[in-house]
Amino acid sequence: MHKARLKLIISSILIGFFIFIVIFPFYWLLISSLKSPNEIFSGSPTIFPREIVFKNYISVFKGTALLSYFLNSIIISVSTVTLIIFISSMAAYAISRYYFRGKIAFFLIILISQMLPITTLLIPLYIFWGKLNLLNNYTSLILTYSGILTPIAIWLLTSYFNRIPKEVDESALIDGCSPFMVLFRIILPQAVPGIIAASLCIFISVWQELIIAMTFISNDSMRTLPAGILVFITSQGVKWGPVTAAGFLTCIPIIILFVFLQKALISGLTEGAMKG
Repeated sequence: MHKARLKLIISSILIGFFIFIVIFPFYWLLISSLKSPNEIFSGSPTIFPREIVFKNYISVFKGTALLSYFLNSIIISVSTVTLIIFISSMAAYAISRYYFRGKIAFFLIILISQMLPITTLLIPLYIFWGKLNLLNNYTSLILTYSGILTPIAIWLLTSYFNRIPKEVDESALIDGCSPFMVLFRIILPQAVPGIIAASLCIFISVWQELIIAMTFISNDSMRTLPAGILVFITSQGVKWGPVTAAGFLTCIPIIILFVFLQKALISGLTEGAMKG
């Protein structure tokens, strides 16, 4: 009895410690955005603001085209998620359901491709999109992100599709469905948690990405949120108040998505991993 209680106490302490590690950066970002410049640069950091000010948020909305950056990020992130899920669902279904020569090698290549640093591709991609006149264009970002993140989605969806019995496919094919009808009308509705998990991973990766967005987009009106925040990093120094305010505003959509979709996310990742 005492051992069980001790384990419960230790587990609770560890869980609380990890929760603190995860939440504290967001908390510090929030309180820093509500502090005056003098308090931010004070030699003795404060856990609570001595005086709550909203000047930093006013500077963000007045000093940048924040709503335009937000809209750009939404368009690029949602378009990328839609394209990747469409492509990766067909690839994952083929890997999960059909046997073909080189299947294992193909799957391994998909995973190995994630080991290649994106910085090695920036210059070739920049030249490529430049020759197609697609710089300062949503298309170059969407296609680049899709090429980078599709392997991750294929891996996640393949693991989830593997848990759906093949008898479902066979019954549908006997009833006259084509493979495409089986995938989009029968398999995908049953794989909603897996699709949500993959979509969230993709959305977060695109939403927070900076290097590619800064490389391919130089027009201020087309910048994404992470790139737009850089306007507060000047040659005179970093304006930490507006930076923290803009950073916290950027995190809000991700936090909202996690709050409403956490059950589907956990289900999609755990069930797919157990079967995969």
